[in-house]
This record gives sequence, C-alpha cells and structure tokens, in this order.
Amino acid sequence: MLNIPEEIKALYRRTNSSLDTWRKFNMRFYDKHDFDIETNTPICTIDGSQVPDDNLVLTQVLCSTESLTFGQCGSAMVEVTVANVLMDLTGKWFTLSIEAGGYEIMMGIYKVDSFERQADKNKKKIVAYDRMLNFAVDVSSWYQGLEFPMNLKQFRTSLCEYIGVNQQEATLPLDDMQISKTIDPSKLSGRDVMKSICEINGCFGQIDNTGKFKYVFLGSSGLYPSEELFPSDDLFPSEMQGENLSHLREATYEDFLVKGIDKVQIRQEEGDVGDAYGLGTNTYTIQGNFLVYGKGAQELLNIAATVYENISRKTYRPCRIVTQALPWVEPGDGIICYTSDDVIETYCLKRTIKGIQAMMDTFEAQGSRERKENFGIGTQIIQLEGKTAIIKKSVEEVSVRVTDLKAETEAKFAITAEQILAEVTRAKQAEASLSIRADQIALSVTNLTNDTNSRFTQTAEQIALKVSKGQVSSQLSVETDKVTISSNRLIVNSTNFQLDGDGNATFSGKVQGAQVVGSSISGGSINIGNGTFWVDSGGNAAINAGQINLGSVYINPNYAWINGFGISDAAIYSRDSGNSIIISRSEFDGTGPAIELKRGGTLARYSWSGVVCRDINLTDPWVDGWTLVEMLKDLYRRINMLGG
Repeated sequence: MLNIPEEIKALYRRTNSSLDTWRKFNMRFYDKHDFDIETNTPICTIDGSQVPDDNLVLTQVLCSTESLTFGQCGSAMVEVTVANVLMDLTGKWFTLSIEAGGYEIMMGIYKVDSFERQADKNKKKIVAYDRMLNFAVDVSSWYQGLEFPMNLKQFRTSLCEYIGVNQQEATLPLDDMQISKTIDPSKLSGRDVMKSICEINGCFGQIDNTGKFKYVFLGSSGLYPSEELFPSDDLFPSEMQGENLSHLREATYEDFLVKGIDKVQIRQEEGDVGDAYGLGTNTYTIQGNFLVYGKGAQELLNIAATVYENISRKTYRPCRIVTQALPWVEPGDGIICYTSDDVIETYCLKRTIKGIQAMMDTFEAQGSRERKENFGIGTQIIQLEGKTAIIKKSVEEVSVRVTDLKAETEAKFAITAEQILAEVTRAKQAEASLSIRADQIALSVTNLTNDTNSRFTQTAEQIALKVSKGQVSSQLSVETDKVTISSNRLIVNSTNFQLDGDGNATFSGKVQGAQVVGSSISGGSINIGNGTFWVDSGGNAAINAGQINLGSVYINPNYAWINGFGISDAAIYSRDSGNSIIISRSEFDGTGPAIELKRGGTLARYSWSGVVCRDINLTDPWVDGWTLVEMLKDLYRRINMLGG
C-alpha cells in the first residue's frame, strides 16, 4: 500500500464535486526506457483535457486463476483514448500520474504497445503495458552463461540486470538457497524464471509505480478462535490488515470463505506422496520448478516448510467490490469491506481503475472453498537428483518422458489415437525411435557422431530396410511381386555360394537356362551335356563332350560345322561341294599341304607342286587387262605368223 497522507485519502473518498477534489491527469512521454524524471524533459505531455469522456482504464493483476497460484507475474495495462495528438507514440515510454489537492500520485511507468486511429480521426487509442513485459524474452543464453553454483539472491539479481529492470530492495526467505544448473534449455522465458523464483518463496511478482520489480507477499488474514475470549462477540477476532471500505457502489461476494492452505507438498517421484510440510488436507503442491531439481529429500522438506510459512492461513472471501478510486491500494493489499449485514475480508488480487474525474475502483478476488489439484489432467513434472519424469494425460495424448540431465539422455513414450511412439535420445550422440500406426510400423536408429542411420519400415504392401552413412546407403525392399536390393556392394557368404564386395562369386551346383554376357571363365570346370568344359589357372581350356549342337555351330568328335564351313583334323572346308574352299594339311596329289578352290567344274589348286587353274588375271597396265592364257594364245598366234 502506498504511503499517502490521510488528508489526501479523504479527498479521494469524497464525492468529486469541488475544486479541492478536482483531479489532474498527466501522461509524460520519453524516448527511452531508462529516463530520469528529474533530469529528462518529456517529448510529449497529455493532460486530462485531451482525454474525452474520462475513458482511462488501468488494470493490475496479481493472480487471475481460480485458486491462488503463487509465483504469478502479471503485467499492468493502460487503455486510454486521447485527442489532438499528432506525434506517433508507438514504442514510447510514459509516466502516468493523478493529482488531487496538490498531491501527485505516480500510477506507474508504461510502454505504448499500440497507438491506433479511431473512427473520429482526431482521436487515437493507446494500449500500454508496464515493464513486466521486459521479462517475456528468451534468456537461455543468459542461463547457459552463468557460473554455477550461486545463491538465489545472486541468481535473481543477475536475471534482473540481464533484463534491464531494477528490483526493490528485498530479502527473500530462500535467498541463501544454492542454485545449480539443472536444465539445458535452447529457449527459456525470463518471466518463467521469475515465476519459479517467486513460487518457491511464496510470493508474487509485480512492477511498482516507479518501474521497479517487487516481490509481493500476502499479509495475514482469517478469522480464528481466540484462546482468551470465550464466550464473547469477539470470539473470532480478525487478523486481516488492509484498507477499510464503507461506502460501496457495488458488492457481490460468495457465502463461503476460501480455506487457508495447511499443507505444502513438493513431489519427488511418481506414486510417492512426496516431501510435505503441514498436517492438513488443503494442500498446495509445487511441481516442475526447475530451481529445486536435484535437491535431496531433507532440503526439499526445508523448502516446503519455508513456503508454508509464507502462504498458509490466507483465508479470504471471493468477491467483486466497486467503490470510489483508492489509488494508494496496490495488488496484494488486504481489503476489509463492511456491508449492512456482513464483513468481507479479502485481498486485492485484481483491480481496475476507470475514469478520471469520476474515477472508480473495482477490486476482485477469485477462489474456491478448497484447492482442486487435478494431477490426472495436464502435465506432471517429477524430479529427483537431476532427473525428471514428465507424465502427461489428456484426451489427446498419454505420454511419459524421463530425462537424466547429467547423462544427457531422454526417453519418451507417447500414445495418441493415431500412433504409439517411443524415443530414446543421447544428446549429440545417438537416438532411436519406434512408431506404430494402423498402416505402418517404423523403427529408426541414428548415430549422430558417425552420421549413420538404419531404418525398418513395414506396411501391408512392403517391408523396407535402409542403412545409410552420409549420402551412401543400402536398401532392401520386399513386396508381393518382387524383392529389390540396392547397394554399393553386395556380399553373400553361405556354404555353397559366396559373393565378395568386388563381385567375385564362388558357388557349387548347376547354372541352368542362363546367358553369360561379356564375361570370362578362369579355373574349374563346367558340365556340358555328358562332357566337361574346363579352364585351368593358366588359361588353358578344353571341352570333353560327345557332341555340341548350337544351331549354326555343330561339334562332334570328328569335325565341327561353323555356319557354312567345316573343320576337321585334316582340313577346313565349305559345306557346298560344288562351290568349295578347302585348306588342307594333307596331300591332294602327294605334294603336301594345299589350298583348293572349286566353283562348278572349275578347279584351282595351290600347293608345293605348283598352281593349277584355268587362267590367271594380270593387273599390270602393260598387258592391257589380258589374262595369262590370252597373252600366251596371242604370242602363239604371232609366232605361227612368223613361221608361215
């Protein structure tokens, strides 16, 4: 609660109908967030005359959940429509203040998020937020760069310095608690870190009216029997300290009181009640706060006891109260409201100020009679000695994830309506996954260090295997009509058949109905009919068979036919006896090897004994194309002419 003189408070409680209760409204704008009000000159100023219809709305939230959730860090929001402002104020910082009776109350420092033109072109609407939004950034690089261990005070101070927001001077109950590195985040919200800090200290986070971060603790409250006053009208004296309200515009409230927290629990493992402090049943449970990861059982119990001291016995009535504006009341303050037949004791968990001259305040507090912790729905985070187990149950998914932060390993099992998925990962080294769907089963194993991967996929139509290293892979596909093997090398090693990576094959048995193209045979033998074809290691080949008939090639023990030519032990000859060529190593006429050409009845023979032929064609130009016989005949004729 702001420290405001009582005479100024009295002005705000009065009906605003005189000059001394007239309120002055000011918005002073600056170029940078770290401005100094005393030394920096505003670049723009807006006063009440530029705010038509008193349309100012200021909303501040400490806790907006149905049950108290400690650690929340809500941002305050300003909405106001201004007239005759030509400068673009988007992204500018400003101070908001209200003045009455010559006393100016600072209402906070805000940054313009939007500055939009309205239907009336002279008017523009400003929507702005306080510095809590500075925490809504990724701080993973800050966290990764910290030198652990450190105590909690050093940790929160370092965070605020990194964000660029100053803190109010405060000593938190767990400031001396040692913080170790328990997570390895790629992304981490600064607001989530601050929520974790506030939660384990049993408080909330707020930005005060000067722009500093402050830690808000709820004060004592509740009606409890007095041990000294019995019986008496003062049997249940109140411990609530806060603002007293008597002139109400509107008040709605529940008939029940929110029961105070009487037990604090910090879970360590599934199925265990965890470490708890307090003997009651209205339990506040802390789960998933990474600042207590790795803590031993006794240390967790001490933390639970500390939290208990700060959040227990906070009894209040859920309500909504509308009254004259009380700008000195802050979120978290106690409020005591007197109605005609009841006393309402509550907290300012949310407040909304509307208007300027007719400024009204609305205080709200939500709550249920007892706490409802539904661990079967949503997310459970369980931790012990640097390990976490997350169990998630919802209508869409049931999953379990177990993480070992020290070993950098994680295993996950998830079931949805579409698939069952299992994954195991070792950071930057290896990962494996199994996926089962109605139409497919897939298994994958990857070695990240060696850049290798193997995968098995089965569907109703196909079974596929693939092993790869970088861009090189081998694949096997089994389908109803074929089996396909794709690989850089194929190796087979069995009793009767071996194939090495270079393509060399060794096998026994038969090769039937095959065609061998562009190949060579070396060593061993091949059965052909009743014979054998063999090639020794020196390249010598032989065929042992009764006969070989390949159509145009016919081979028997005495001769062989190749197309129109025959080969025997004695000669090479043509099949056509009328027109033939014979190359013989035997004697035609006792003179030895010879070549004989025969066409019809004409015969030519070349042998050691000479040449036998009908004629010889001469090609020398001198003979003028005559054959040898023609020349001899002409010579004989000329000699006869000389003799005659």
